[in-house]
Amino acid sequence: MVVGRRRFIGCMGALPLVGGMAAFAEEKPLLRMGVLTDTHVGETKASCRRVKLAYRLFRNHGVDMIVNVGDVADYHYPKGYKAYRETVNEVYAKVAAADRPKELFVYAGHDFFRYKNSSRKDWHRHATAAFADMQRLIGASNGPYAQGSIKGFPYVVLPQTMTEGLDLARCERMIADAAAANPGKPVFVFAHIPPANTTRSGRGHPEKTKIFSKYPQVVNISGHTHGSLSDERAIWQGAFTSVNAGCLQNWGDGRDGIVGNSVRRMNNYGVLIVDVYASRIVFRRFDVRDGEEYHAENPWVVPWPFDPATAPYALERRNRNMPKPAFAPDASLKLSSLKSGGGVMLTVPTAAGEPRPFAYRVRLERREGGGIWRLHARRDFFGDAWQRASERPEKYEMEFSDAYFCEGGKYRFRVSPVNFIGEEGKCVSLEYDAPASESASVVWESADPMKDCPFLFGLAGKGAVPRNGDFYEMDGRDARLVFPKDVWRGAKGARFRFVADIHTVQENLPTWTLVLRNPKPLKNAMGRISTPPGDLGMLRYVLEFEKSQSNHDYYLLLREGCAGKIRFGSIRIEQVR
Repeated sequence: MVVGRRRFIGCMGALPLVGGMAAFAEEKPLLRMGVLTDTHVGETKASCRRVKLAYRLFRNHGVDMIVNVGDVADYHYPKGYKAYRETVNEVYAKVAAADRPKELFVYAGHDFFRYKNSSRKDWHRHATAAFADMQRLIGASNGPYAQGSIKGFPYVVLPQTMTEGLDLARCERMIADAAAANPGKPVFVFAHIPPANTTRSGRGHPEKTKIFSKYPQVVNISGHTHGSLSDERAIWQGAFTSVNAGCLQNWGDGRDGIVGNSVRRMNNYGVLIVDVYASRIVFRRFDVRDGEEYHAENPWVVPWPFDPATAPYALERRNRNMPKPAFAPDASLKLSSLKSGGGVMLTVPTAAGEPRPFAYRVRLERREGGGIWRLHARRDFFGDAWQRASERPEKYEMEFSDAYFCEGGKYRFRVSPVNFIGEEGKCVSLEYDAPASESASVVWESADPMKDCPFLFGLAGKGAVPRNGDFYEMDGRDARLVFPKDVWRGAKGARFRFVADIHTVQENLPTWTLVLRNPKPLKNAMGRISTPPGDLGMLRYVLEFEKSQSNHDYYLLLREGCAGKIRFGSIRIEQVR
């Protein structure tokens, strides 16, 4: 049964109702694709376990084509590519080569990393050779630049880069040719990094966005961001359509908008099945562990032909209709004293009902003169929107060491559930009077670290970051704050605490990540901090860790962020008793 556009749009109005897709139940797709990405396999068959589960799922659903959208291996692993191919052959062991789904591979950064044990600074130079080696070892039919069609639908494959860089003119010619030869049909463009300003963490090449925007037929499918397919920001529509396929490894970091101390990364098992019909493209999300479909009642449905004026996933329209999560009416926070190390344990109840929260925003406020509450620290953590109902916790717990508090100070915790676009539901709060504590001894402290500690660009060298009044002016490069010699003196296993009051001003994403790094060999201490967007004033940050080697001596590294301003208020280094 072929469904016309007018009837399709009429049926779409019923989609929020359970069973809204029933009107199309008897219609078969003209093309079915399986999409996985960021598999990051190692050198063994065991590392291909999720790949095997994905291919089994795709086989069970009878896909016509399978696309891996890049970062196939964690590094350029010849054994890993062979293991990948052996894994695929096991899944399709009794299927003749001619009857198997077509396979496409996108060639991305991790697949040239460490090519022939080259040094990091030379990795990019080996991209073209590494990709040729990967193509041979994994048995891929396509090279880095590829175009063709399957069942009458055109596709284009673009590499992340090559030794000589990405040939954008060639990319545009390929897309233009596919669009001209297939009027009215979607042109599927597979590229590892999302175009700039599209899906979540879409910070790729802005020129790609300009090119794709010339061709409304483009349906771009990307990887790279290590997001969850439960995230509604993984689909975007503007002048074209862009969908991010998540990952088959793990996900979750400060680039997801989480502010404060690093949170654990979560294992991810999501893949896409894309059904193409004459009147629509349907993106369905699956868990490879057991084949369960995420949000089966609400797949992403893109009406076709594409009309930007009525696109259901246009950013403004999506944001306007995004509901906010909420706590139950009787929800409350709880505090208990930590048995060792001083400080408190904050217990947060889970939000109630739907939608599930993408994150929880935790604000610690301090009461100042006149009864004014001022933001003192912020620590966010991921919610359970990415989890299945059976996996969701009943509560969350977060430790706040006594380094966050001053004896006798009055504090207030405020926690809000947050949706995918950062909008908060109603908060719950609890006040706290800080007692005396002697859990750590001060090794070194400075009330004016901008005077006492050099702030230099890069991982080495002596180029000073320029200062403008009370702030340093960051231009997008990494920078390091260097502490006096021997402040980190201590045996292997000694427990240290880094306590800093820092004021950042950042208008654009991504914001900075702060880590303590040992210079030789380059190794980070456990934990990292993600700074907030905008200007939230001076905030307290705390990192607590054990030294992995007695001779490690750390500087504070600011990395991965855009231009902005930073001011260091006070810093102290403590050794925990």
